[in-house]
Amino acid sequence: MQSRRVLLATLVVAAGLAGATVMESPTAERAPPASEQLVSPDGTESYVWPYTSRQQSADGRTLALNVVVHGEPERVRRAFADRSEANWTTVGENASVDVSPWRPAHGSVRYSYVSTDREGNGRWIDPAYQLAVGEYFGDRTHIRAYPSASGNWTALQAHTEYWDWFRLRHTVTGVGPGAAFVERDLGDEPFVDGVERRTHGHPGGGSDGSWLAVEFAAVTLLGAAVPLTSRRLARRDLLLPAAILGIVLGVRAWGLAAEAVAPGVNPKLYVAVGYPVLVAGPPAAAVVLGRNRPALRTALLAFGGLALGTLFELALVGVDPVPARILHHRIALAATLGVVAFGGARRDRRLVAVGVVAWLAALAAPLFGIG
Repeated sequence: MQSRRVLLATLVVAAGLAGATVMESPTAERAPPASEQLVSPDGTESYVWPYTSRQQSADGRTLALNVVVHGEPERVRRAFADRSEANWTTVGENASVDVSPWRPAHGSVRYSYVSTDREGNGRWIDPAYQLAVGEYFGDRTHIRAYPSASGNWTALQAHTEYWDWFRLRHTVTGVGPGAAFVERDLGDEPFVDGVERRTHGHPGGGSDGSWLAVEFAAVTLLGAAVPLTSRRLARRDLLLPAAILGIVLGVRAWGLAAEAVAPGVNPKLYVAVGYPVLVAGPPAAAVVLGRNRPALRTALLAFGGLALGTLFELALVGVDPVPARILHHRIALAATLGVVAFGGARRDRRLVAVGVVAWLAALAAPLFGIG
């Protein structure tokens, strides 16, 4: 009987400890942090609360943001997630970019606060992405990324941690080592202008009131606008324009060949086969082949693929000169296909849907005498 009581008491204590671990604290109001705690990483009207929180309130403060990467947020994300495949227009002829050691990571949601002023008009955000080096059930370096609301920077919370089976969660072993790992990883890359320690004056959460600032090299206007000229264009990138070109020319060739083989068949039967391929093929190729690729590059490749397909197709059937209304229609189609590809690359279903609707509308316009 005594042993049963001891066992029961042990279970009650264990359950209480487990409950305390899981039920950290009730959700507080989504109040902004005090204005004097907001920091502008680049000196512009773009602010961040230099900590993370378990809830959308300063009351749940945990670890400090300890790295700020200055650069366009999408370039920063690619630097970590897709470095060797990114279009680094600032990299010289003889410079090389390392393969990124970072991989997508699972972790508890931690919030930070970003704003365009100090008047409490910002918002609490969860990490745009989480990455790690190491094993989930071992030890790893883990980062959570918080892009600016309006500026060109991304704040990171980087720390080292290990999986504790007795606590059923990760236990942080250091904030400083996390920032040091990021510094070692990015410090020697040719697209980084410099790395230095900068003071923001808000200690706590493992911070001494400073963070590591990583400066990305500026992107030239030509390099930003025309990434197709990059010497690092991957073979996989060429699949997208090649597929779109193949679909456009393939449908044209199908029609010509079918007519030559069976001239007496009603042409509408051939249209019933070829037109659905032309309608569905380019958007499907843009989404499938553009997945997990740099979004801007993918959009331009899709646009260029359809533009080239148009030129070759019209040349194939001998259209010369090309009527202006045809050019305008094809440019509109290419632009909508670029939107589909951009959304597909970023896995943004809403943007893909907008692009597909615009694509269908542009296709339908001539059927209703528009254009």
